[in-house]
Amino acid sequence: MRRLRVGLVGAGLVGQAAHAFYLWQDRERFDLVALADPSPSVRTAMGARYNIAELHAGLDDLLACELDAVVIAAPDPLHPALAAASLAAGLHVLCEKPLSLTVSGCDRIAAARDRSGRVLQVAYMKRYDPAYRSALDLLPERVEDIKLISVEVNDPDHEPFVAHLPITAADDVPAALRDRTRAQHAAQLQEAAGGALDEAGARALGGGFLSALVHDVAVVHGMLAHLGCELPASADQGALFDQGRGVQLAFALPGGGRVAMTYLNLHGVPDYHERITIFCTDRIVELEFPSPYLRHLPTRLRVRRRGGGQALEVQEHRVSHEDAFREQLRAFHAAATGQAPVLTTAEQARRDIELLTSAFRQAVA
Repeated sequence: MRRLRVGLVGAGLVGQAAHAFYLWQDRERFDLVALADPSPSVRTAMGARYNIAELHAGLDDLLACELDAVVIAAPDPLHPALAAASLAAGLHVLCEKPLSLTVSGCDRIAAARDRSGRVLQVAYMKRYDPAYRSALDLLPERVEDIKLISVEVNDPDHEPFVAHLPITAADDVPAALRDRTRAQHAAQLQEAAGGALDEAGARALGGGFLSALVHDVAVVHGMLAHLGCELPASADQGALFDQGRGVQLAFALPGGGRVAMTYLNLHGVPDYHERITIFCTDRIVELEFPSPYLRHLPTRLRVRRRGGGQALEVQEHRVSHEDAFREQLRAFHAAATGQAPVLTTAEQARRDIELLTSAFRQAVA
């Protein structure tokens, strides 16, 4: 199997808790040879932890290394520039979600991909979850037989789920860089919103919609694609509550069904809850995802049907203990080496951002 020489761009939470570990662990496919991160403390710790030879503060120096691919896990507003530059340098790119905070950013990345001819994969790791993939085969054949897809997410933030991991805090990032990144973030959110944002609006758009529910929109997007149905570009309902810590969106399905999603950032209870339930004519399919940072903890998959007479038959599928982050990286390797097509594309991510942005605009209209 061909090994890819890979650089990691950004070693914040997801970079340290997931990407670096699995790149280092899967030595059959990857050789993690370079890291770019503005924090000297993070570079030193990660270099020692994973024996990374090339440690750099920025992307330009990393691109001078002999690489095949990069994994981009830098802050969201930096994705378009980092991905476009990496593709222009001839590298395959796995980019964290959201691909961009704006539709124009997604278009910039897609254009760079088309010019380069390289692979661009969006890091929707739940789409590579073994239980999710099995759930696709348990859906009805027609979207018209789906009456409701209900999504409920409570996320108390990451601290309870990464305290056992070796995470190095980036306390020494230069203040000027932090300020520039915050300014870019604010400007891109304003572009997405179509106007100025107050604190609650910025929290709802940048957090609840574009950073959190983007995962669930991507999962539903994959389910609809499996059924030959397109995700709509616009939601018909959107709401925010609890000063933007909670958000909701909804849209119609062909045949009269509905999709309804709710996300809440509830700090007071350290319990992660993410459940997607598909209510169908003759079955109920349910996925319950664990916190993404608990390695190899399987997603629960249940199916409920009518049994004999009035009995209820409940089946629980224990599909695999394989981790969705590792499956995602393996799919990236397969795409970059020409063994398989890209599953999560820039075009899909663009439509996801369109839908999420429309829901926010509905909420504040």
